[in-house]
Amino acid sequence: MANTMTAGGLRAAGQVELSSADAAPDWRRADILLQHLTRTYPALASVDQGKARRWQGNRPSTPDGLPVIGAASLSGLWYGFGHGHLGLNAAPHTAALLADLVLGRPTGIDIAPFSHKRFARAG
Repeated sequence: MANTMTAGGLRAAGQVELSSADAAPDWRRADILLQHLTRTYPALASVDQGKARRWQGNRPSTPDGLPVIGAASLSGLWYGFGHGHLGLNAAPHTAALLADLVLGRPTGIDIAPFSHKRFARAG
C-alpha cells in the first residue's frame, strides 16, 4: 500500500485485481485499503468515509505475463510494451534491447520469448 498526498487529498493505492477487462471492480479491495488507512492514521476514523472516492483503472497485461519486445510486422515499427506492473523497473532494459535491435547489434539475450508472434493462432 502506498499513501500519497495529492491536490485532491490523500490517495491510498496498492492492490491488484486480476480479472477480465469488462469485469466490474471488486470494491472489497478498496475497503481493505480504507481499513489500513484508518489504522495508520487514526484521526481519519472521524472523517465521513462516505466522502472517500473509489477509482479503478485497467492496466493492460499480456496473457503470459511477459512483455512484447521486438520488430513488428510493419517495417520500421518496434514493440516494447506489456510489462504489467513492472514497467518502471523493466523499461530501461527494454529500451537497451530495442536500441540494440534497431541498430542491428546483438542483444546479449535471446529475445524470441518476447516476440509478438507467440500470440499467433496455430493453423
